[in-house]
Amino acid sequence: MEKGLLKLVIHCLYPCLILDKTLGNDLVRQSEVLFWGIGLGFGLVMIGMLVSWLVATALRMKAGQGKRTFTFSGGVQNYGYTAIPILIALFVVDGDDDVLGVLFIHSLGVEIAIWVVGLMVLTGAYLKSPKQLINGPIVAVVLGIGLSWTGGWEIFDPERGGIFGLIVRQTMSWLGACAFPIGLLLIGATMVDMVSKERLSSKVGLGACFVRLLVMPLVIISAAKFLPLAPALQQVLLVQAAMPAAVTPIIVARHYGGSPGVAVQVVLATSALALVTMPLWISWGVKFIF
Repeated sequence: MEKGLLKLVIHCLYPCLILDKTLGNDLVRQSEVLFWGIGLGFGLVMIGMLVSWLVATALRMKAGQGKRTFTFSGGVQNYGYTAIPILIALFVVDGDDDVLGVLFIHSLGVEIAIWVVGLMVLTGAYLKSPKQLINGPIVAVVLGIGLSWTGGWEIFDPERGGIFGLIVRQTMSWLGACAFPIGLLLIGATMVDMVSKERLSSKVGLGACFVRLLVMPLVIISAAKFLPLAPALQQVLLVQAAMPAAVTPIIVARHYGGSPGVAVQVVLATSALALVTMPLWISWGVKFIF
């Protein structure tokens, strides 16, 4: 059922969550938030991949034996399934969840980095078709931003859009709430399947933790501190800095001929250690940035 669940999450549930949190969001209509959010989402992943490639080279990993997948996996932080609940717990007060819209703007930059540069790094080939950029989350973010800027979001607003707006928006909210449990089931099944087939490597695990939980938190928190960013984007970057590696590269590596076992090891190692490092980075980052 993996293929069907993957399509359900990517093309339906996650886009519904994105649209529900971006339509009519005042922060989404700020040009500086768009510029910095998308730019940093893309740029910080590029830095992460560069650091991962340098670490892979230092560890004498070779192309065709996991180096490309390690570079890709180590360069992308968890920008969704772990980040969203933590962002809600820390910075959503009295139901004001506009900061989630900023997270999804940032995620658009991350998605572009994954499907353009990341895929080239993984496969060693250039982007074959612009169609590779067309997926549920990217379409949802672009649509959400466009409707928010043009005022079209009011059609889907429960107060302004009448019964149609109420039904559509409530449906988006309900379907979006399913993105986490279904996505986590898919991720867990994929990881278990890969772990049973792969021999664990301490080199991969330690290298990934060095990149994702030591070097990149310093880079991202420094960007949040010293760049002229809106407070909501600073909050997003603080949470992103503490994140382990993203699970998306596991699925991408599996479907594009990479080394999904290496990606699984990167995610497992960083996720386990992040239980300790995450609260430390966030508590220090709050004091340093704010």
